Amino acid sequence: MKINILLLDDDQFMQNFVSNLLSKEHIVHTFGTIREAKAFLKIQAVNLIITDLNLINESGIDFIKYLNQDIKFKNIPIITLSGEDSSSIKVKVLELGVDDYIVKPFSPSELIIRVNNTIKKYQKFFVQPFHVQPKTEEVKLPQPEKTHEIKKTYNTSKRVFDIVGSFVLIIMLTPLFILIGVAIRLESRGPIFYISKRIGQQYSPIPFLKFRSMKLNADHLINELKGDNKYNEALNKHQEKVFNKHFKHGDKGYSICEKELKLNKESSTFFKLENDPRVTKVGAFIRKTSLDELPQLFNVLLGHMSLVGNRPLPVYEAEMLTKDYSIARFNSPAGITGLWQVSKSQQPFMTEKQRIDLDIEYAQKRTFRLDLNLLYRTFPAMIQKEEA
Repeated sequence: MKINILLLDDDQFMQNFVSNLLSKEHIVHTFGTIREAKAFLKIQAVNLIITDLNLINESGIDFIKYLNQDIKFKNIPIITLSGEDSSSIKVKVLELGVDDYIVKPFSPSELIIRVNNTIKKYQKFFVQPFHVQPKTEEVKLPQPEKTHEIKKTYNTSKRVFDIVGSFVLIIMLTPLFILIGVAIRLESRGPIFYISKRIGQQYSPIPFLKFRSMKLNADHLINELKGDNKYNEALNKHQEKVFNKHFKHGDKGYSICEKELKLNKESSTFFKLENDPRVTKVGAFIRKTSLDELPQLFNVLLGHMSLVGNRPLPVYEAEMLTKDYSIARFNSPAGITGLWQVSKSQQPFMTEKQRIDLDIEYAQKRTFRLDLNLLYRTFPAMIQKEEA
């Protein structure tokens, strides 16, 4: 049963992310300001409201209070999204009668389950059918035609270049593909290619191809090796200064610093080891020369990826980036090379924030000229001083 959902969030990328997740089963109407949301509610009935609490120059709490004061809206279920994991904020919001409080970052499956659970609770009260009326100009401003045409031309040019470029490279590099495949099989048993689920543009899952560079069952060793993660260094330094007198009681009667509790829940988004014991000898070579990435040319040819874009992330990393400041990186196509990949050859172990900032910069400024420039800079960067 499809229902109407009103989503209020001033971050365009978060709007797209949540809307893409929920629009497969429901009708999602997205707005960036309280004024727009109020105007829409006057012309269209909705079954569920999802609102961000931290709006620019506005407060999601004020919007919730407005809904509670109007008899037409006070019985609509509400789910809030917030980057704040503070107990006091949660209590304040829940006292207003909201049905759920979701903290960013959140996993897509968590959001979908929480939304569906809320819908099930209220489903018998929903009135069907709901007629979706067209939005007025006040509610949604049309996108400038010039901007739309430029974006369309860029996307078309990029896709044509990807198809031609990947096809030509696959033909030219076929002997190298065979040579690497033979070397991998001679050193260790198992498949030549490694296929994993990665998250690409607009949080879409893609089958990610690489030459296998690790021992079999390497993924199962991640938890044992997290202590050596290079991205954890900055986090560990920060943890040394978190203790204070704000305590909360644990389930078993002991007290713990609230900030310490939050940091204990945190871990670095990205996972990387300086000397990874899971990597084979052949794997170390093809990683150092970036030859392990060559099978992704098939991903490009099939439309899963682009030659240039932000790296598609493993699911466990992508789930940590569903925050307002980082979700924008998923607005770019997944790519074999990109701004971060080129930059890391000069600064191998940059901080997590630096990496996210580079991804967002590319997503916001990408042009065909920039793509060509990054491709040109990729070749000198392929010979790296450390394993990719």
